[in-house]
Amino acid sequence: MGIAIGLAEFKSIAKGMEMTDKMTKKSDIKIVENRIVCIGKFFVIISGDVADVQSAIDEVVSSNDNGLVAAKVIPSLMDGVAEKVNAKISRDSINALGIIESKDIASGFYCANYIKKFADVELLKISITFGMGGKALLIFTGDLSSVESGLDVAKERIGDPSKLVEAVVIASPSKEFMDNFLA
Repeated sequence: MGIAIGLAEFKSIAKGMEMTDKMTKKSDIKIVENRIVCIGKFFVIISGDVADVQSAIDEVVSSNDNGLVAAKVIPSLMDGVAEKVNAKISRDSINALGIIESKDIASGFYCANYIKKFADVELLKISITFGMGGKALLIFTGDLSSVESGLDVAKERIGDPSKLVEAVVIASPSKEFMDNFLA
């Protein structure tokens, strides 16, 4: 099992920076990643022990005018999830593909962690690049039934169904698709 992480996404870059500072003053946490994401939003990942991460996220959630789009705590991030952010995808051993598009980055990470924990699939990539409107795109592979199971896990664990934009299976991706879309 991995580390505790907190994820927070804000409508405003300035508000996100202010709230991140507030979290660091409230709890003994480390900032793992922070970035400006499309369309003028701010995203931060924090880590620490579960109580400190929860306390930091609670501090932001309870603040008036916090500008939050989403906030999540993952008490134990599965090994290998963080390394898949914007990773290059190898075309080797691709079977069926699962593709999940979430409305916000925090929900995408949350789904990725549970897919890794409960489905027999290989997480290939968590895409949070500029130009996606603050969404996250998860791509994973495995045999068809495992990929379908991964989609079911995501739908069940995301909590608010409106946070899931789309979840699809590509049963047998073509070479042309693989060469052009997953490079």
